[in-house]
Amino acid sequence: MLRSNMLAPSQFLIPTQQRYFAASEKELKRRMKTVKNIQKITKAMKMVATSKMKADMGRLMNGKNFGINAVDMMFTSDKYMRDRAPSATLDPEQLIVAISSDKGMCGATNSGIFRNVRDYVKQGNRNKM
Repeated sequence: MLRSNMLAPSQFLIPTQQRYFAASEKELKRRMKTVKNIQKITKAMKMVATSKMKADMGRLMNGKNFGINAVDMMFTSDKYMRDRAPSATLDPEQLIVAISSDKGMCGATNSGIFRNVRDYVKQGNRNKM
């Protein structure tokens, strides 16, 4: 009789909420599908960026010869620039004009341009560029 009136030890414990730290199979499949979709989107973005870069390189190659005489024309056509221009010598000095981009995601390209110009000036090597 004494035993029937006694409470079980589990009745003294405070009830707690159960937590499941391990993901279910369904949730894991959903996560894997999400990762695959992100990979597909990233691949598509890379392909678009590559095609844009190829188009930009084509335009750059087509316009490469356009600016060859631009600096000379600028110094000779503008009176202010003509007055400020140094006297012409038989062996003219080089003029380096670094052209960078202001489009998005081009920090590495701009850094490379400025690094090459800096190294070129430091070395004094005229055949490097």
